[in-house]
Amino acid sequence: MTNQIDNFIVQYEQELTAQEISANKRILNGFVWFLGAVALVWALTIVGFFNVDKNMVTIAFFISFFLFLPAFFLMFRGDLSKGWIKYFLLTLLCIVCGVIISILSFHATLLFVFPLLYAIQYREKRIIWFTYSINLLTVTAGMLIGFYYGLCDLNLLLESRYTRSHYLASMADNILYITFNENPTYVILVFAIIPTAIILFILAVMLQYTVLSNTRDALRIAQLTYYKDTDTNTKVFNKNKYEEMITKYYPGVDRLAVVFFDLNNLKKVNDELGHAMGDYIIEKLASFIRKQADVSRRVYRIGGDEFVMVAESPSPGDAELIIANVKEAISVHNQNGPVAISTAAGFAYGKGTDILEVVKEADERMYENKKFIKEQEQ
Repeated sequence: MTNQIDNFIVQYEQELTAQEISANKRILNGFVWFLGAVALVWALTIVGFFNVDKNMVTIAFFISFFLFLPAFFLMFRGDLSKGWIKYFLLTLLCIVCGVIISILSFHATLLFVFPLLYAIQYREKRIIWFTYSINLLTVTAGMLIGFYYGLCDLNLLLESRYTRSHYLASMADNILYITFNENPTYVILVFAIIPTAIILFILAVMLQYTVLSNTRDALRIAQLTYYKDTDTNTKVFNKNKYEEMITKYYPGVDRLAVVFFDLNNLKKVNDELGHAMGDYIIEKLASFIRKQADVSRRVYRIGGDEFVMVAESPSPGDAELIIANVKEAISVHNQNGPVAISTAAGFAYGKGTDILEVVKEADERMYENKKFIKEQEQ
C-alpha cells in the first residue's frame, strides 16, 4: 500500500505541475483579453463614444501595452513550468491595474479585484496572500497618483461627510458654498485605501477558504479515483478501468496497438515456492511492462497474471518493440533474480472503432505464443 500511495503522490505532483502550467497559460490569455478591452475603450473614446479625456485613455492604453510585452514574450518563448512565472504574472497584473486606475481613477476602481480572481486559479493560499500584498501596494500608489495626475474624483476634494439633502439645503441663490479639503492625502488613505484594503482582505479570505475547500475535495476525488482504477499490488490500471476504457474511450481513438502478456508456469511457482513468490513474479512482470508506459500507453491487469497494454497512435513496430524491451528486462532479471520469469506475448494493430477485434486478435496471438513456449520446454 505504501508503494501505491507513493506512486499516487508522484502522479499528483505531476498533475499539480500540469495544472500550474495551464493556469499560467490562462493568465497569459487573460492578458490578451485585458489589453483588448483597454484597446476597445481607447478606440471608443477616440471616436467620441465615451466622454472621457482622450489623452488620459491613450496614455493608459500604451502604458498597459508596454507593460504586457514581457508577458507576451513568455507566452511564445517562455518555460511556463518555472515556479517564478506565476509570481511575475500576478505582480505584473497588479501593476497594470494600478497604472490604469491611477490614470482613469474612479472609472476603473473594480480592476483591483482582478488580480485576486486570477490568483485563485493556482489553488494555493500563499499565492492569494502574495497577490493581496502586491495589490494593496498598487491600490495605495494608484489612488495617490490618480488623485493628483489622473482623472480627478471631485468627491475627494470636498471636505464633507453629509448627504445630498444637506447640500441642497446649503444652497443660496443656486450657489453651493463648500470648503475644499486641504489634506487630500489623508482623506485618500483613511477614507479610500483603508476601506478598499478591508474589502480586498475579506475577498482574499473568502477566496482562500474556497481554494482550500476545492483543493481538499479535488485531492480526495483524485485519491478515490486512483484507488478505484488502480490494482493495489502492481500499481497499474485494474480490470474495471480496462473495461471502462474499452467501452467509452478507445472506440474514439483513430489507431491503436494492443499487447497482451501472460506469465508462464505461475501455478508451478505457487506450488513449489509459495504464493508469495508467485506474487513477486507478477509484480516484477508488471514493473517491466509499466516502464514501457507513458501518457499514450496504458497498462491494465485484467487477470491474475495477465496484463494488457494499449498504445494510442502507435508507430510501425511499436508493439514489437514493447515486447522486446519487456523480454530483455526479464532476461536481465533472470540472470540474478531469485526465480526465473517467463511470459507469453501477443500483439495486434487496428482502429479504435474495432477495438474488440484488435483485442481478440492480440489475445489469440498471445495464446499461440504460450503454446509455442510450452512445446519448446517439453
